[in-house]
Amino acid sequence: MKKNISFIFMSLILAFTTTSVSAVVLAPLNVKLTGIGDSQVRYGAYSGLYLLEVNGATVEAMCDDKFTDVYIGDTWTANRFTYADIIAGAPVKFASSGIYKYSQVGYLFSLLGGVSSSDTADINLAVWNIMSPGSIALTTTAESYYNTAVSGAYDSFYYGGIMDVLTPNPLNASQENAIRSVATVPIPAAIWLFGSGIIGVVGVARRKI
Repeated sequence: MKKNISFIFMSLILAFTTTSVSAVVLAPLNVKLTGIGDSQVRYGAYSGLYLLEVNGATVEAMCDDKFTDVYIGDTWTANRFTYADIIAGAPVKFASSGIYKYSQVGYLFSLLGGVSSSDTADINLAVWNIMSPGSIALTTTAESYYNTAVSGAYDSFYYGGIMDVLTPNPLNASQENAIRSVATVPIPAAIWLFGSGIIGVVGVARRKI
């Protein structure tokens, strides 16, 4: 009986741990480029969403650095920063040229999922030109996305819960990427009450055994 109750108690602790994990990861993460996803070739480079393995988990990513090349199988370490981290001064790669650029990119990132892979590739062209103005020629579609993003309407766009930034560590060691946010999942009050009940049962069991 004691063994079973201990198992339930430990399961509950694990549940608390996994459901309350923050999107902010302070320790460097292990990153590997594993595939090109549905990205498309634009001007000799893959543009769009491709696949990264981050600490063993596969995520879709969009690069914001046109001038750093990475190849399938390359690995590096990076820090994952949320909107709040970046606003607070996290050391993201293009911070010196204005963190408002990340808001512009966050707006474009918020459009993904509702557009075609071709448009996704054009959005990536716009992202490259936001971070490094004039870095690449824009298609007509990419120019439209770019002009909207830099119009001034999205300089303070809130992308929390939409996009996180995966910045290489050291800062210029490799590519910087935008990835989908992992929002904190709150623990329902009912779970806490259930947990308190289990703890009470464990206490009673220990006194009886």
